[in-house]
Amino acid sequence: MAAITGPVRNAVVYVLAAAAVVGLLIGYNIASDQNKQFLKTFQAFQQSQTLMQQQQYAQAEPLLKKVVEAQPHSFMALWNYGICQFGLKHYDLADEYFTKAREQRPFLLNDQLYVTQYGELLYAKGDLARAKEYLERSVSLNAGTDLAKEAKSWLDKIQAKEAQARAKP
Repeated sequence: MAAITGPVRNAVVYVLAAAAVVGLLIGYNIASDQNKQFLKTFQAFQQSQTLMQQQQYAQAEPLLKKVVEAQPHSFMALWNYGICQFGLKHYDLADEYFTKAREQRPFLLNDQLYVTQYGELLYAKGDLARAKEYLERSVSLNAGTDLAKEAKSWLDKIQAKEAQARAKP
């Protein structure tokens, strides 16, 4: 095999260098577009959080929907969309998104906030047996917290409903 020398070698080096520069420019532009999209998604998420803290669920919902569309595997986006749907009293849709969040991150079953909120949602849906299961789990995760006290309050409501159902002939 003959060695590449002189002007041919120089041409090969220039072509390779030009290809590398073009590749870097393309990579930079792609990364820049991704960064812009990520920033828009992050800002929408932050704005939705502020609105949800103010219980303005109807205004937060379209923002969170965009976040979920942009980040369909983000358990936080899914969970927050579920919370928003719960606030809008769209209980079946809220349940769907709470479940999707848990499927993305099974450790949520060990998150006291998640299991408390999910228990409250199940209570609102009228699924008292499952609500009781999640709320009891919340208490067992850390009995001394405000969330545990909230869960106990919901458990008392469930017990009252169960007693009321037993008392009916």
